Amino acid sequence: MIITDEELMALLESPTEQESGFHTLTLYALDNNAYEAAKAAGLPDYVSLWRARPDASWQWTGLFATGAIALYDPGEHAGTEYFTAMTQDHEGVCRLSQDWQAALALRQQQWLAWLADFELLLLEDHPFQGAQLQQQIQQLGLPCRWVQDGASCLALLAEGKTRLLLCDLSLAEQDAISLLLANRQYQSLPIILLSAHEQTLIDGSRRLLHDAGFNVLAALAKPLQGEELLRQLKGLYLGNQRLRRLKGLRRTVRNWQGQGIGTLSLKSNPPLQGAHWLPFTGCATDWQALKAWLDSLDRTPQALTLVIQRRDALLGDQAAFALVLQASLAGVKLALLLDNGEHLPFDLLERLPFQQLLLGQPLLQEWERAGPDSLLGRFMARVREIGIDIYLDDSVKLLDEESWRTRGAAGYW
Repeated sequence: MIITDEELMALLESPTEQESGFHTLTLYALDNNAYEAAKAAGLPDYVSLWRARPDASWQWTGLFATGAIALYDPGEHAGTEYFTAMTQDHEGVCRLSQDWQAALALRQQQWLAWLADFELLLLEDHPFQGAQLQQQIQQLGLPCRWVQDGASCLALLAEGKTRLLLCDLSLAEQDAISLLLANRQYQSLPIILLSAHEQTLIDGSRRLLHDAGFNVLAALAKPLQGEELLRQLKGLYLGNQRLRRLKGLRRTVRNWQGQGIGTLSLKSNPPLQGAHWLPFTGCATDWQALKAWLDSLDRTPQALTLVIQRRDALLGDQAAFALVLQASLAGVKLALLLDNGEHLPFDLLERLPFQQLLLGQPLLQEWERAGPDSLLGRFMARVREIGIDIYLDDSVKLLDEESWRTRGAAGYW
């Protein structure tokens, strides 16, 4: 997901054609003329084509700076509220009359150059599997050094050149978890775990290392899928470009018809009308204080939804838990915000009467791939069983509505 503008609230149409496989770049056609021109031009395999519909809330600067190009016909947007902002000189935003294909080619060259300079270290003690993995990774355009034991791995890590460690969980002399826990100086190094074990065990290993402070990007089952590795690398390439949620900017929670269900924003920036979805962190010290704030805005408890995250640690804070229960009894709705799968809050799910779940972008692909017996699969099954409405982190509505409806999603935010 390359959209980086925090206040982007536009609705995007689903693609006419389903894209499959890994794509380095996304070309957003902002009108029908641009879409037809892009289709007729014959796009390279590394480009995914999507339709998009801009509106006045788009902030164009930096929106398509990395990983994407926007294409438009100025005549199709003349007279719109956003026309002046759109037609200024923005990186990655191209008119049909410009050489937008050259812009795509340049973005691809930048990606390939980044890959070629990316030092990956593979720790795999099996001779045949190690040689096969190294060859597979090098064919993706990545420099890959391969070691077969912990001592050799630590020696290369000490050089300071490695940017990603891809390691097998089960080593003959020492398992990867023990090796890493004994060398915590590498906690910030991005790590991908590989294993032939069942996914539940792999997920558990990932959580263990995450708890210890390690930067584990993913835990993948063998055999390694090249496209999955590229997706993880693309996340590093784009950096932390996820939409910010709780920084005082507003996000609208909508059903699939586009109807606003509520507005997610901080206490200091409440919506002028409609339901307010308020992050619990720092919202109040007790229920009376929260109720007094609602009274000052001339709002009822029924107009408020408290958005709770696992990091709020409610089950370990008696006063905070009491506040949430009192608010719920008074008519305040409860929503759970889940933005990573490291610690799935089964306990919170059973202890509090949640009515909504806000699912963050990092979990969307995980949920899509999760088997019914995985931790995430079981968690989401329990969410649906309880009857909690699920809203997906997709403020620009890039996701395919029908496929997510079948999974039980009620809308997006």
